[in-house]
Amino acid sequence: METLTIEVGPSRRLAGLLAGMHGFAAAVFWLAPLPLWLAVSLMSVLLGSAWHTLRRDGFRTLQHSLVALRLDADCRCEFQTRTGAWHEAALLGSSFVAPYLTVLNLKPASGRLVKHLVILPDAVNAEDFRRLRVWLKWRCSKME
Repeated sequence: METLTIEVGPSRRLAGLLAGMHGFAAAVFWLAPLPLWLAVSLMSVLLGSAWHTLRRDGFRTLQHSLVALRLDADCRCEFQTRTGAWHEAALLGSSFVAPYLTVLNLKPASGRLVKHLVILPDAVNAEDFRRLRVWLKWRCSKME
């Protein structure tokens, strides 16, 4: 049976976007008429969020970061975490495919929480990214 396996690496563009969005939120906190203690508290939460999302999605260094994806001809899906473990998942119809960005929403068979794999062109081989987009658009869209 034909399968498509894509390895996903770190993305400088995604890291930059995540840092920029967190920076914008920080500016909003400081410009809003909030008590100083509340602004400082919110900033610490925001800093923790930035650290976590950059490591998980931008640089993919956390143990539960998604680093590979495998699709079969029937669009059954598996994802691999940094630990090397493969997990079966359902590819949800809310996933988004475009030449500049692909967001895969995956519901693991063994869990309740949906995982999101955000792929920008600088995180994967160009030919693999093209094949993934074609596969998702022409094979998997018919499965829904």
